[in-house]
Amino acid sequence: MFDRRKRHRFVERNDVLVRTAVDRYQGAGLAAHTYDLSTGGARIVASKAYPVGTALRIHLRLDGLGQVVALEGDVRWTRPGAGEGLFEIGVEFRRLTSQTVLALIRHLYGRNEGIPTIVS
Repeated sequence: MFDRRKRHRFVERNDVLVRTAVDRYQGAGLAAHTYDLSTGGARIVASKAYPVGTALRIHLRLDGLGQVVALEGDVRWTRPGAGEGLFEIGVEFRRLTSQTVLALIRHLYGRNEGIPTIVS
């Protein structure tokens, strides 16, 4: 099977708070967590499925750094999750700031593999 991803995915759990453009100012948002994460996107496990194309605002807590980064992304796919009432949501990040990209690189590559000299 050919992997079409441009960036390496790291399997790890980080807490996230998900909001849509419609509910971004209402309530606390939907608590969820990542299954895997890269500098270009994430697989998020949540109790709600979002339609493909939905724009999301995500607050991601980077475990280990204690840092929270704000991200915007679009839902690229969704499917039932492993647990009852859970869904897996594939999100592609967009409009990343240089500070956000740097925080993700430090978090993902700074532990065991070292920070790469080229990141696509």
